[in-house]
Amino acid sequence: MAERLSSWFAVVLMLIVLGTSYWYAQTLRGQVVPDSGRIGAVDFFAEGIALTGFDALGRPRYRLFADRMTHFGSSDDVDLLMPRLLSMRPDQPRVQATALSAHVQNNGQSAQLRGNVVITREAGRGREEMRMETDELSAIPDEDHFWADGPVELRSDGAVMRAHGMDFDNVARRIELRARVVGTFARRGTP
Repeated sequence: MAERLSSWFAVVLMLIVLGTSYWYAQTLRGQVVPDSGRIGAVDFFAEGIALTGFDALGRPRYRLFADRMTHFGSSDDVDLLMPRLLSMRPDQPRVQATALSAHVQNNGQSAQLRGNVVITREAGRGREEMRMETDELSAIPDEDHFWADGPVELRSDGAVMRAHGMDFDNVARRIELRARVVGTFARRGTP
């Protein structure tokens, strides 16, 4: 009798596990991640990320840090919260771009940074440190190329310049302020 009772107990326990597994699978299947339309449904997300992009020789070109990354599967786009992009070209001054958020397209080929965007270029090759601030900025990380279409403020070596629109190419070492440029330059020494 005890053997028969333990067999029935095992069968009932297996049926409960099977029923619970089936219910759980049906519940998960019914939950559809909403499609945001423009870039597709969320594929996955990660927190506290650090990614490194490499050149053809395997040397690091840039590092990307963010508090949160959300990946969209159908478009391969990425949204970042509190991103920090750090250029690591050995032959160029190090450039860092930070923002409140960013949207990255084409597997990292282009990025749009938004909210309190700050670009800092380290001093080097006879040039002082430079700091640029704007509300929105576009970037091509592989080329160290950044541009803004709105108001921008640039500070370097005691000079402050404000403009509407800016193009910054760290590889060519060129900055172009596009329109409504106003600047203040610090006096050097005494006359």
